Amino acid sequence: MNRNHATAMFIGVLVCIPMLAMYHFGWFKGTADWFAVLFARGFVLPAGGLKQILFLQYAYYTVMAFVSAWVCIEMTSQWRRFAFLLGGTFLTTSFACIMAMNGVLFEPISGALAMWFAGIAGIAVGGSVNSYRCHVMRDYFVGRLSSRLFEKLADQNDPAKMTERREITVLTCRMLNHGELSNGIEARQFEELATHFQRSITEFLISRGAYLDDCNARQVRVFFGFPLADEQHARQAVQVAALLRMHLGTLTREIEQRFGKKAQIGVAFSTGPAVCGLFGIHHFESFSAVGDVIDFASQLCVLNAEYGSKVLMSARTYALAKDHAEVRPMEMVSTAGSSQMSEVYELLAEKGSLPEAEIRARDAFWQGVVQYRKGELKQSLESFRNAVIVEREDAPLKYFIGRVEQALKGPASSGKDTPKHSRKLAAS
Repeated sequence: MNRNHATAMFIGVLVCIPMLAMYHFGWFKGTADWFAVLFARGFVLPAGGLKQILFLQYAYYTVMAFVSAWVCIEMTSQWRRFAFLLGGTFLTTSFACIMAMNGVLFEPISGALAMWFAGIAGIAVGGSVNSYRCHVMRDYFVGRLSSRLFEKLADQNDPAKMTERREITVLTCRMLNHGELSNGIEARQFEELATHFQRSITEFLISRGAYLDDCNARQVRVFFGFPLADEQHARQAVQVAALLRMHLGTLTREIEQRFGKKAQIGVAFSTGPAVCGLFGIHHFESFSAVGDVIDFASQLCVLNAEYGSKVLMSARTYALAKDHAEVRPMEMVSTAGSSQMSEVYELLAEKGSLPEAEIRARDAFWQGVVQYRKGELKQSLESFRNAVIVEREDAPLKYFIGRVEQALKGPASSGKDTPKHSRKLAAS
């Protein structure tokens, strides 16, 4: 039994005891007589007249007191609480009429009073409980979650739901050349630059349903699917990342105009199981998650500097959201200490939003990657060149063309050996 149930039972007892005393001293006798006359005038009653069953009266107001207290504590919407009480009053009156037509005198006032007294007490207690819960949770989630999601989270009466192992999607946005920027400008300027980067990225992601887990001068990390569970976390991450891809272009231009430096920003997201819960001690506590999926997202993000790409995603994320994403393959990767290979994809846009020319270029790029992995170097180079869009910079395409041209000059030029197309991810 949780605290709310115990409180509802306590309120129910407090209401039922005085109601029983009022019945004992005959407070409702006059009310019952008045309803007996009213029912005799308004209904065709059985030949034997009306008989009052006190046990029914006691049972009814007892049940209504407990139910009203529990509902008004658990329910967070004020108008729904009062709608419940009004609806209960209507049903109580209707029940009295039905019982009268069956020869039973049931006065509805005691039941309605018990319901309203218990309901108002429940509203008072529920309001204080919800306010306290919001106050406590605000310390953990202020600035990390949108107002809409915080209200939804605060409505949950079981904080233990946030401590569990679940699948989430982790998105990391990193300033890839932060070291170069920090050495190239004054400390005060870099502080302003980093703050501008942090504010722009966090506000963008939080407003679109992400949970801010970490934010520093180098990177911003958010979760989808935590603290509120969401089966569509991968899909949501893809949709947000597609918009973020365009936002990064605006942000880099703002940084260059304001600070005279070109920031290289990369994004990567990965989906996988993580242990979620409250970690830390004292003032350093925060709701977060621990797992390989978090490290993998950070390691993928660093690969953007290698490819010149903007947004990378893991194979698991792509498997869950492939119907909502336009992507192209990059390389096969594995983490340190693991021999298992995993595909990496570059996110280009949301599904169905690429122009026809870019779709053809993407398909040619994809074919080039497949041929490169098979060791068909000449065919691969031709496919990559077919993926070129005139007057458009494509750093990942340039990277693969360079890899193929280098392979053609080396021992693998015979085409008999498959060129290296995989890599070990370095620790982030």
